[in-house]
Amino acid sequence: MSNSKLKRVLGLPEVTFIAVGFTIGGGIFVFTGIVLKIAGPALPLAFALAVIPVFLSMMPLAMLGSAIPTTGGNYKYPSRMVSPGLAFVGIWTYILASFFGQIPLYAIGCANYARAFVPGVPIAVFAIALLTIFYIINLLGIKLAAQIQGIMVIILISALLFYSGNGLVDIDLSHFSNFMRAGPSNIVLGVALLTFTYFGANGIIEIGGEIKQPGKVIPRAFFIAFPLIACIYLLVAIATVGLINCDNGCPKEPLITASSLCMGNAGHTFFIAGGAILALTTTLNALFIVGTKSLLVIIDDNILPKVLGIINTRFSTPHILLTIIWILSILGVLSGFSLETFGSYAALGGMAIFLPVLIASLILPKRFVRQYEQSKFKLKGFWLRFCPIVGFTMIFFFSAIILIDLNSPLKIGLFFLFIGSGVFYYWGRKRYLLRRGIDLSAIKRTAIWEESNDISG
Repeated sequence: MSNSKLKRVLGLPEVTFIAVGFTIGGGIFVFTGIVLKIAGPALPLAFALAVIPVFLSMMPLAMLGSAIPTTGGNYKYPSRMVSPGLAFVGIWTYILASFFGQIPLYAIGCANYARAFVPGVPIAVFAIALLTIFYIINLLGIKLAAQIQGIMVIILISALLFYSGNGLVDIDLSHFSNFMRAGPSNIVLGVALLTFTYFGANGIIEIGGEIKQPGKVIPRAFFIAFPLIACIYLLVAIATVGLINCDNGCPKEPLITASSLCMGNAGHTFFIAGGAILALTTTLNALFIVGTKSLLVIIDDNILPKVLGIINTRFSTPHILLTIIWILSILGVLSGFSLETFGSYAALGGMAIFLPVLIASLILPKRFVRQYEQSKFKLKGFWLRFCPIVGFTMIFFFSAIILIDLNSPLKIGLFFLFIGSGVFYYWGRKRYLLRRGIDLSAIKRTAIWEESNDISG
């Protein structure tokens, strides 16, 4: 198997750093301003409420990762428990949405912030250079990428706490008067939008094959990352409302504006570099870390050509897949799409990959009874049904909102082309392999969990 050469080198600190870095991305800078305009001084309440549905919907993933930790879990769980075709189309859609959405979005967003320090460098050139740096880092091994991730996350958290601390010192409590003046409907809308700022930690189920004692580490990483992220977001929100009077209008970049009010030039510069820029680069690095894992399993299943999954013998990295991700992401940067379009595709892709995994979590206790019973973390009774239902509700509700917001038949059609191309490819590949005696339907019918040693710990 192509992914059998991957090494178990990640412990709880590295996995937690990956989860935190993947989650705290550009969304905290983008959506804080949007929701501040909508919910006003109730912004901290919206952040506090938004974590609840996301955390509940992530618990089934923590259960899967603990019961049967594996590489490429976002594909492997639904392909063995639900349908190989559905699992593949979900990954295919997510991959296209990431290469032409999420990765270019963060690279270009980072370039925009970096122009404060290097104003003469074209945005596309800086974005491509940034992609190349993280491409090379990930070529040299996941251990190096995870260590760099840890350093960046520590600086990022320090910058956000530094901003919050300075903001709380200069807080104006009168800004919180008439706390609920935006009204319940606006606050609910704000909560819905802010749920996107908590997505990302689900990426750690992609790297179960490279985690030491994954049965323990994966759920623990979830339980450490979410409270930490929620506390940071809440502090940032309180500081922002306390510094900016919403009655006078909200600035385009409220965190940057607020930091200039409570910090000196050096502190403001540190916040832009260590906060805004690293919020984007930590997520970008995490995308390179996890982006190849499900593809490796798809290659093992013969759905994609075997040559794509060759692992570098020296660094234990899938250098061909990483190179393809790098090239396609550069094409995304050069496509000329707006940041709003990139963001919409990225969010829709995240929904597409999430749905099949939630279905798999409902099947796990029935199909793989032994692994479920031996799991270090499991959902039972009411929670086994309730948590996935919360996830399903979020997926359909937010997908509808995003598609309506795209407000363009061309852009909406392009996303459905992502889905349609995956269905067409899988159908053609299945017919091609069937003529050669390989039945892709057998992936589910004859599924056993090969990586029995993954359950250890």
